[in-house]
Amino acid sequence: MRTSHIFTVALLTAGAAVAQPPVQYLDLRTPRVALNARVTDRDISSPDLQLGFGGDALRGRAFGRPINVTLDDARIRGIYGSGPVDLKMTQEEGALRAKGTFGGQLTDFRVTPQTFTGDVGRCSYQLTASEEGRYQGWRSCLAGLENPVSLSIPPAIGNDDARLVATLALILSR
Repeated sequence: MRTSHIFTVALLTAGAAVAQPPVQYLDLRTPRVALNARVTDRDISSPDLQLGFGGDALRGRAFGRPINVTLDDARIRGIYGSGPVDLKMTQEEGALRAKGTFGGQLTDFRVTPQTFTGDVGRCSYQLTASEEGRYQGWRSCLAGLENPVSLSIPPAIGNDDARLVATLALILSR
């Protein structure tokens, strides 16, 4: 898997290489959801997420459902729950775009260091990066508009396009 062109600059400015990276967390907050997951180069874990990155795959359980997807430079394919996963990734006008299905739900989003916009399953997102590096804004799901929404993406995920897309599609589709 290749290093994301989107987040490379941010990672390079984050500081010098450290022998033991600090513990990193993926954090999603909405009026209805509070998710905080520990992230390493090998896995993502929380009470709702038990995921492992192995080779070019992401496997485990998320929100009570099995996930088994393969990751490569251009596509993510496999199964989440009982639905298919087939997301195509492209670079468009400085943004990483993911389009296709995730868990059988239509998905089409764009992410840059400054914005996250688009549809993930039954939710539409409009998020802008704050000075602290968190994405903040709103989302609209079947239950209506949710505001505020905040999302932080750790470097362990943000430095790889396929891991980034798979993880965002997974946590934002619920």
